[in-house]
Amino acid sequence: MRRPPDCVAFVAKTHWAVGGVMLVSIGVLHALTRDLPGVEIATRGYQITGGLALLYLVTGTLVWFGGLLGPSLSRVCALLYLPRPSFGFRIWDIMNSAEFRAHFTRSRE
Repeated sequence: MRRPPDCVAFVAKTHWAVGGVMLVSIGVLHALTRDLPGVEIATRGYQITGGLALLYLVTGTLVWFGGLLGPSLSRVCALLYLPRPSFGFRIWDIMNSAEFRAHFTRSRE
């Protein structure tokens, strides 16, 4: 498969970066707190954060390859970016562009 348009690649790489940061954060948090007596993080907390990281990584992959659920999951994941308007609105504008939408219609043909 050829490389997607730059706007699609930007959205996919953003989701991958967020998912990767979540995974690294899980490891760092565990390494820093595992021997502290007053700090206990339940297994469920790691599972939830790991699930969110997996969601972002899968979404980035679906966006890159033009998967069927890519646009919908991308919108859900992009909600995290909206509190930072200069960045979040850029992602939303890209997802509203004709080039981004065309990437997904071309892929299914």
